[in-house]
Amino acid sequence: MNISDRLRPPGLWDLSQERYKDWLHLNLFDHASGTIGLINTSLHGSPYDPRSRAIGAALANVPGGGWVGNLDILGISEAAIGVSSIGLPHLALAIDQNSGVAVASVRGDSLQGWQASFYARPQSGAIVIEDRLPLADGWISWRVVPRLGATGMWAVSGRHMNLENVSVYHDHNWGRWNWGDDFGWEWGCFVSRQAGGSFVAARTTNRAHTKRSELKLFVDLEGERRTLSGATIDLQFEGSMSVTRRLPGAMATLHQDMAQPNLPRIVNLRANDGFDTVDLRFTAREALQLIAADPIAANGFTFIHEIAGEFNYSAKLGERRLTGSGLGIFEYVN
Repeated sequence: MNISDRLRPPGLWDLSQERYKDWLHLNLFDHASGTIGLINTSLHGSPYDPRSRAIGAALANVPGGGWVGNLDILGISEAAIGVSSIGLPHLALAIDQNSGVAVASVRGDSLQGWQASFYARPQSGAIVIEDRLPLADGWISWRVVPRLGATGMWAVSGRHMNLENVSVYHDHNWGRWNWGDDFGWEWGCFVSRQAGGSFVAARTTNRAHTKRSELKLFVDLEGERRTLSGATIDLQFEGSMSVTRRLPGAMATLHQDMAQPNLPRIVNLRANDGFDTVDLRFTAREALQLIAADPIAANGFTFIHEIAGEFNYSAKLGERRLTGSGLGIFEYVN
């Protein structure tokens, strides 16, 4: 199992350094309460340019309580950046290179009642996609750990989650692109409490989502792992919904044309390669919009929509038939 990971900063003479992006990401799924959390730390722009930014996010969707949390933003030179860690004043995320353990810390009134201090240990092997996948005229690479188990503390609005009921997802993205270029993506992470199940689906698109790359689906169920792609997978949307919160708020006021985006209410994911089948239906609960502004490229804005909800699935892997349900996040970017 390849567990070693690190940030991928550009060298001083890298001509593409202004387009540098690096992104450490965790999702938390509390199966008892239905709360879905997101912890993110990211770097945007050349490490040698004072205009570049380090951004942290601690957000959670609470059933009946909406979106809780906020962003933490400062200059890249002010952040505490290690080989595989990004620290901001109220939020830090690190990946241990030897064990693959993710370590997270969140605190501060500015994050609206978020508190966290925990270790998340991998319960499944990493999926590493080192190829430079096209993203407009740039590229993106990523690695995924579909399921981790957490030890420590996580609280939202005074409510403490029992981490024995919490499943964690981790990925790391890096590459060279400008926010606002002609790209988007469709990505989903769906984690069940039963059978230790996790499903991760992803593809890149153009901004209008009329052109799409090959869809990939990674399945991990009771020790059975599958990767399906291309024509064996079908991803369809039903219904529509709008966002209930937009961040950062000041930037949202400048983009009223994107205040009511048309987002999918239901995501249907079906896969059949002749041996294995998966049928997954995700129903959205609530959506949040993050406006990503490029710190160096002029007028570069991309809209990242985090859609929280529940899903059901049935699958046949070899001779085994499995069914279950769980919590998921679907990300729709344009």
